[in-house]
Order: sequence, then structure tokens, then C-alpha cells
Amino acid sequence: MNSYVTVDLLKSSSVLNVTGTGDDTRLRLLAESQSRLIDRLTNRHFYSLAATRTFDVLDTAVVTLPDLAAITTLKTDDNIDRTFETTWASTDYRLRPSNADPANRFNANSRPYTSVVVDSNGTKSFTLGDETLEIVGEWGWWSHKVTATETADAISSTTAKTFSVSARTDIEAGHTILIDTEQLYVQSYSGNTLTVTRGANATTAATHSSSAAISIFEYPEPVREATIIQSARMWKRKDSSFASSVGLEGGLMEIFRGVDQDVKQAVRPYRKMAMGVV
Repeated sequence: MNSYVTVDLLKSSSVLNVTGTGDDTRLRLLAESQSRLIDRLTNRHFYSLAATRTFDVLDTAVVTLPDLAAITTLKTDDNIDRTFETTWASTDYRLRPSNADPANRFNANSRPYTSVVVDSNGTKSFTLGDETLEIVGEWGWWSHKVTATETADAISSTTAKTFSVSARTDIEAGHTILIDTEQLYVQSYSGNTLTVTRGANATTAATHSSSAAISIFEYPEPVREATIIQSARMWKRKDSSFASSVGLEGGLMEIFRGVDQDVKQAVRPYRKMAMGVV
């Protein structure tokens, strides 16, 4: 669960100019649904997903991957017994493209890794066969984060849905934040108190000490703008009762339905060929 745009931004005077908090939940759900629309349009996702994935190996030297931001562990099944016996050191393999730099928010050319290759200076090789490679990692277009000015109060329970932060300034509803290694999705806030989804994007809910640093996940600007446009379009359609045409002086005007053309144009550079679930 996540959104590529915050509720506060959608409500701002430059977008929907919505005041009050009565529509906040509906706006958040709209932003989430349109974020998933962007994922479907591009056949990839831009949030950071913690997951373990296995891969068929057709080449002992290289394996093609879906969008990958970082590897935690890489293991191989050396005798095809469905057990991953060997854990590789980070020096045993290389991620490609070598200059992808998916964690560097200051690199304008930052993008995901799309393959893993055996280090040419080593002696290891991948094992040919079905699902003989296992990678635990952070999957998605990139993993850009900015440090928030707020810090978190102590979170002593792994199930607590609310907690306070110091002088909430940066964090808004719709943000995905990172505290230690846990992602938390901010559903709403009241003053300095956040209501969150714990263990978001397959991370593990944990306890956190007082004054823990908070990072906020960022997404590509064209993706965020596309989400804003499509969310605003859907929100405004309710004013016409979702009619397919509206009456104007001199006749009817047909309302274009579906994905906004500017949205398609904005995310076109990120679109990849659909090759199964990402």
C-alpha cells in the first residue's frame, strides 16, 4: 500500500483547492488507486518492495532481473534440490548496468539494476536449471529517500498504528516513511500524531527507539505529476456525476474517459514490455 502523491499536495490550491479534512480518506484512496494505474501503464512499480525472489537460470554467467534497487543476499541451489546452499559474497557478482546508481537521489540518470553477472575475477558460476537462484532484495525502479526534519518518538509495539513525531513538518498523509528497516505508510495525521500501516511493502514491523531518524521515499517527478493529473481528473469527474457528456451553450461536449493523454506522455519513458509479474 502506497501512493506516489500525498493527500496534502492533492488538496493544495495549485491542484484541487480542497479545504478541511472531510475528504481526506477518499482522496488518499484515489491517490493509491491512480498510483497503481501508473504501475499498470508502465508494467513496473516505483515504490520499494522488500521481497525474496527466485529465478530460472539459462546462462551460467548472467541472469536477467526485474527492477532491482539493492541486494541483501544472493544464494544459489548448486544441486537442484530446491535448497539454496551457497550464499555468495558481494564480490562474487556484479549488478548491471554498473552505473545504474538506484539509491542516489542526486543522480539524474539513476535507474534500477536489470541483471546480475558473475564476477569475471572469481571462480563461481550460476547453476543451470529452474529456480536455482534466490535473491533477497529491494525491488522497484529506485530507492530514493530524503531525511525528514522530524524524528520519531519511541515505538514500543510492533502492532501500534499511531505514534508521535517531533514537530511534524515534512511528513504528510500518503507518504511512505522508513524508520530503521521498517517501512510505514502514513494514512493520516492529527497534529504530531501519525496513523500508519505497519510493515509496509513487505518489510517487518519492529520496535523503534526514541528520536529515531525518519526518511521519506521519493518517486520520479514525471510519475508523481502523472499521478496528480490522473487523480485530479478522476476527482473532478464526480462533479459531472461521472457523465459521458456535459451540456454547453450550442450543444454537448463529449468527455474523454480513460487515462489522460498527458499522463501517458509523462510515463512513456518508463514503460517497459510486459513480461509477467514484476
